[in-house]
This record gives sequence, structure tokens and C-alpha cells, in this order.
Amino acid sequence: MDKNKIKIMLILSAVICIAAGTAAFEGLIETWIGAAFLVVFFPAFVITLGLWWKASEKEGDYPFIGY
Repeated sequence: MDKNKIKIMLILSAVICIAAGTAAFEGLIETWIGAAFLVVFFPAFVITLGLWWKASEKEGDYPFIGY
């Protein structure tokens, strides 16, 4: 995968997680909706973060990310 596409997915999932958490904390959305967004997008953030670390030009191993 292209490193730029991974970076876009990484930033997008981070922004969604932060927005959902903040909106749920402030009471703008129901708590369970914010939790549902976090359940879906936080693992996506962790996986894309690991892929972004791996997506280098030189040989390397995938970092252990616990999934």
C-alpha cells in the first residue's frame, strides 16, 4: 500500500475517534453512539499506525501491534 494512502486513513481515523469522544463527552451525541464510533475506528487507527511505521523504503518487519 502507498504510504500516503495509509497516512490519510491514519489521520482520518484519529480525527473520527477524537471527534466522537469529544462529542459524546460534551453531550452532543449519545454516549453509546460515541462508543460505537470508537469501537470501529480505534482498531483502524492502531492497524494503520502499524502499517505506516512499516511502510518504509527499506527492509523491515511489521511492528507488533497486538492484533
